[in-house]
Amino acid sequence: MTNNNIPTGRFVWFEYVSKELDKAQGFYGELFGWKTQSMPTPDGKGYTVISADGAGIGGYVATPPGAPAQSSWLGHLQVASAAETAAKVTAAGGKIAMEPMKMGDFGTYAVAIDPTGAAFCLWQPGKPEGDGNFKGKPNTPCWNELVTSDVSAAVAFYAAIAGFRAKSMAMPTGDYTVLAHDGHDRAGMMKLPMAGIPSQWVPYFQVASADAVATKATRLGGSSKMAVTDVPNVGKIAVFTDPLGAAFGILQPA
Repeated sequence: MTNNNIPTGRFVWFEYVSKELDKAQGFYGELFGWKTQSMPTPDGKGYTVISADGAGIGGYVATPPGAPAQSSWLGHLQVASAAETAAKVTAAGGKIAMEPMKMGDFGTYAVAIDPTGAAFCLWQPGKPEGDGNFKGKPNTPCWNELVTSDVSAAVAFYAAIAGFRAKSMAMPTGDYTVLAHDGHDRAGMMKLPMAGIPSQWVPYFQVASADAVATKATRLGGSSKMAVTDVPNVGKIAVFTDPLGAAFGILQPA
C-alpha cells in the first residue's frame, strides 16, 4: 500500500554490513563517538542501532549468507511503497536482491542493485518519520554519493524509480552530478576514478574539523582515498576506507 504522507526521494538510514561487526563498531565508535543501542525485532534476533548524540542514524547488521564478504555501507532510500518501487527497479534495468519484507510495525525493507552494480535499500516506514532531511549535526550522515561506471545510466535509473532530477556542477575532481528532489539537493554521483573499483554508494558524515578527523581515521587504521580537499561553497571533504574495506566520506561544511 502506498503512503503518500511519507517524504520520498531522500536517503534516511545507513546500515553497516559486515562479518566483523565488533571491529567496525570499535572503529566508528572511536572515530565519531557513536554509541550502540539494541532494539528487539519480530524475529527475536535483535537489531543494533547506531546512535549519534542520542539519535538513531543507522544500524550494524551481519553479512547474510551468500552476500559478498566485503564490508560495506547500505543507504536506505525512503519510498512510499517498497513493492511499487521494487517493480520500478526491475523495469528500469536494476535487480532486487531481497524482495520487500515487512519488519513488524517498523516498515517494509528491500535490497536493490542499480544497473551499474551499486547496492542500496528501499525503506517504506510503517508511519511518517519526520521530514527525512539530514540532521546537519556533527557525526551524523549529511550526504550519499554514488561512484559509478556509468553516470548517464545511473541518472536515468534513479529518476525513474524515485523522481530525482539531475544537475551538473564543477568539482576539483571533475564533473559532478547532483540529485535533487522537492527542490533540495539530496545525493550526488560521479564517474569512478579508476577501473577495477565496483560501483557503490558512499555515505558522508558531517564533522567539525575534517583535518582532525582525517588524522584520527588514519591513526585508527583507515586508508585515505582522497585527502582533505577544500570545495568552494561546499566545504572540506575527504574519503577513506575503514579497516574492513568499507568506503565513507567526511564533510566539514563551508
